[in-house]
Amino acid sequence: MAIALSSAEWEAFVARLADPDAVRRDPFGLARDLCAAVNAHGGAAEEFPTDVQELVIRAREHREAFGPAAAVIDGLVRERGLFPYLEGVPLGTADRIAYELHRPFDLDDSTVFHRLQAHVYHLLLNGANVAVSAPTSFGKSLVIDAVIAEGRHARVAIIVPTIALIDETRRRLAHRFGTQYKIVTHADQEPTERTIYVLTPERVPQAIGIEEVTFFAIDEFYKLDPRLEPERSEALNEALYRLHRRRAQFYLLGPNIDRIPAAFTTGYECTFVSTSFATVATEIVRVVAVPGQEQDHLVRLVGERTALREPMLVYCRSPESARTVARALARALQRPVRGELVPAAEWVGEAYHREWSFVEALTAGIGLHHGRMPRALQQFVTGEFNAGRLDVLVCTSTLIEGVNTTAKNVVIYDHFVGNRPLEYFTFHNIKGRAGRMMRHFVGRVYLFRNEPANNTLEVDIPVATQAESASDALLLQLDNEDLSDTARGRLDRYYDQELLPMWVLKENRGIDPDAQLRLAAHLRDNAQALWPQLKWRAPTPNRDELAAVCDLLWEFLLPERQRPRGALSSAQLRLRVARFAAEHDVRKLIDAEIENQSERGMERDPDAAVEDTLDFLRNWATYHFPRLLMALSRIQEAVFSELQLPPGDYRALATQCENYFLPHGIAALDEYGIPLQVGRRLIEPLGGAEAVQRLDEVLAQLRTLKLDSVPLTRFERDLVERALQQL
Repeated sequence: MAIALSSAEWEAFVARLADPDAVRRDPFGLARDLCAAVNAHGGAAEEFPTDVQELVIRAREHREAFGPAAAVIDGLVRERGLFPYLEGVPLGTADRIAYELHRPFDLDDSTVFHRLQAHVYHLLLNGANVAVSAPTSFGKSLVIDAVIAEGRHARVAIIVPTIALIDETRRRLAHRFGTQYKIVTHADQEPTERTIYVLTPERVPQAIGIEEVTFFAIDEFYKLDPRLEPERSEALNEALYRLHRRRAQFYLLGPNIDRIPAAFTTGYECTFVSTSFATVATEIVRVVAVPGQEQDHLVRLVGERTALREPMLVYCRSPESARTVARALARALQRPVRGELVPAAEWVGEAYHREWSFVEALTAGIGLHHGRMPRALQQFVTGEFNAGRLDVLVCTSTLIEGVNTTAKNVVIYDHFVGNRPLEYFTFHNIKGRAGRMMRHFVGRVYLFRNEPANNTLEVDIPVATQAESASDALLLQLDNEDLSDTARGRLDRYYDQELLPMWVLKENRGIDPDAQLRLAAHLRDNAQALWPQLKWRAPTPNRDELAAVCDLLWEFLLPERQRPRGALSSAQLRLRVARFAAEHDVRKLIDAEIENQSERGMERDPDAAVEDTLDFLRNWATYHFPRLLMALSRIQEAVFSELQLPPGDYRALATQCENYFLPHGIAALDEYGIPLQVGRRLIEPLGGAEAVQRLDEVLAQLRTLKLDSVPLTRFERDLVERALQQL
């Protein structure tokens, strides 16, 4: 139903609600007008227009200014089902009963759900499978905690899209349930009777005891759609299938989704709840900037808002754009050096490079967050921002995907994601980061371009639809009885071939089976020439052996459109992997990259050297290369064994690369906020290399470690102590 206010009247009404002095001048008049706007729309809260609901939230922000008329505001808040905003408010008997009925069982005395949260919670308590699409500030994750607190599920899994979200989720659950459940984040950790797994999709197949899970949640479930997450949707679809195969109950969470396939709601017996129920008011502000002077406008905007102590998130399209903006803000704002951040900045400068823009920005109270940064540094700047020690955080989409922050203001400086124009779905996701329920009633979003056109989104779930969007690699992971006749027919040719056993095709998850077969045929047809260079089993191959595997990976298992940044050819891949294997010190690798810039006649660029090195280590050396190397290892083993030739075995190199040439238990500490450089120094105090291979043992020993006996800087000690507090 249309709002019975003109655009000008609407803006004037919002302006009055936003000004506490205006509220004090006419509290009853404003409360009366607000009631009229609400009554004009009537109906249930589920049907309540978002912009009118936001008026109620705006009024709640300045509740005290309404004086005696605050009782009217409380009534509107209660009617709309915004019960968390009634905390500490005197309530009559009927309202108190309604308030208590929205309190979840066994969670804690301070938690009260709003109306839609309670609806989803009770669906789950009644055993339903539920997929929820709701705004970022809805409080979807709190429902997971309430289901766990109810106690009926001994094994729970929470699947998150990023390692950053593993850490955030682990810390939240450890604080709430650490004495009742073991929190497992790595596949090698042993579960106990009561265990909560917090994993990325790729870790699900190898997780010990995962088949005993009776309840699981998938965060950001839109990533099941290959159109929205082409690289990782297969792994997430397989995780969904594996966890539900034994009929575990599930809860899927995501924002801004209009429809999901009927094949999923029927086949997986799932109730879909899509709502725009608002708990935070969002104010869109269009920044009108002279072309070419956008950065100057951004500097002024950030200076104005941070002077009011309002934390700001600045979204940029890429790491290059983010560091340019962070450096410009640090220099233009001319802030005094933040003394409490100096030890951190000095440590980062020593560990990576003093001329890295991250260091300059951090000293000025500006955080930088993007996908090329070490995970421990990502966690550090996010924590400092949420604690108020950083008031500006310049980021890319890596921070937008589910990580919670305390930003009141979000600036969308670039209207691209990488090289792609910002579409409505991603825009809405970024926009949702402004404001936070119970902390900032109103969030502002500043745009340097117009909003993208609105469009509806139906999320495809290939594991359920088994349409053309379901890759052959995904379908191979499904049991025969769960395949449609069409999907089964697509796979017949793999079962009929004799080049590779099916276990190899299935074990090489996410890799096109046709590409695997082409590689197998190439090895078989050229065995005498290739076998001498592929039969190696040592932890470190020689130059020719490494070149041979890099050539095969590049030609057969890496389609050009899927090649990640960091290597432009198989020769460059070999060179960078060899350098990494020979020199594990990140700082020395960065210095070598700077020397290469000079040798190639390029301008000296420490920023590019740091981030190119970190990008290669993060994407290639510790993920893509070991994963593809193990696929090649399985393929050559099958082919050469069939030909009666002793095969190679590449597990040692793959494992070492995956763990930065550190014991696994130490490398995993990076996800707990302890940088690799610090972890390396903990090996001997924790008992030596053999004692720190498994994460469980490392965490147990870390809890009893006397830090005074370890030579750590002040900043390093702070990081370890923070990690210990959050175990």
